[in-house]
Amino acid sequence: MSRIAATLIPIALLVLFLAAPAAQAQEPVPDKPSIADLGDGRYQIGAIVVDKTQGRFTVPGRMLELSRPEDPLEFVAVARHGQKAYESLFEVDATAFEFNLACILIGLENRQPDNPDFHFDPKPVPGDPVTIRLSWTLDGTETALSPERLLLEGGFEPPPGTWVYTGSRFDEQGTYTAHQFGTLIGFVHDMDSVIQHRAGLGLGDYGAITTNTFLAPPPGTPITVTVSKGGD
Repeated sequence: MSRIAATLIPIALLVLFLAAPAAQAQEPVPDKPSIADLGDGRYQIGAIVVDKTQGRFTVPGRMLELSRPEDPLEFVAVARHGQKAYESLFEVDATAFEFNLACILIGLENRQPDNPDFHFDPKPVPGDPVTIRLSWTLDGTETALSPERLLLEGGFEPPPGTWVYTGSRFDEQGTYTAHQFGTLIGFVHDMDSVIQHRAGLGLGDYGAITTNTFLAPPPGTPITVTVSKGGD
């Protein structure tokens, strides 16, 4: 996988590899991710813009509307029409296949043993560290924050943490589970997110993590998620 990430020559083979297991699944198979060369080490995968030179990519999305502000959260971002949207802050304009391919292209490595063993697994999750920034503009003012700033744990803002890439997993039926559930960025150590919070938040205490309504933008606000290789 790392050899594929290091060069764009075999990208077509990589796309086939990512899409092929989904053909065995019951859910609709998404279109294979297409890559456009923007020049100067920049590439576009659907709505995602990848900058290989800088080791980062951006993807647009929007703030989701929960039934109530105090509704439990388990994810920062889900894929477009993601099944777990009811437990997420944002929805982004990308499939899990596109999002994962963008991670690979900036040099992140998928090592299957990095995934948590079970939901709420208390063990820290290993994996390549990433930095995540969430940004939006309201009334002419631009805001950019780390994901933790938009979360509350037991009513308090959690301390900054490390986010890591694990790449999600394929189940015994060959289904890419990040696509099945739409789980892109999560913090409760589920087994299916593409990016995880290393230490975890709200582990074993469903309902402990809610939205920080003092800082979060209104539902429907356009946002940009930026993922960069390496931690803060």
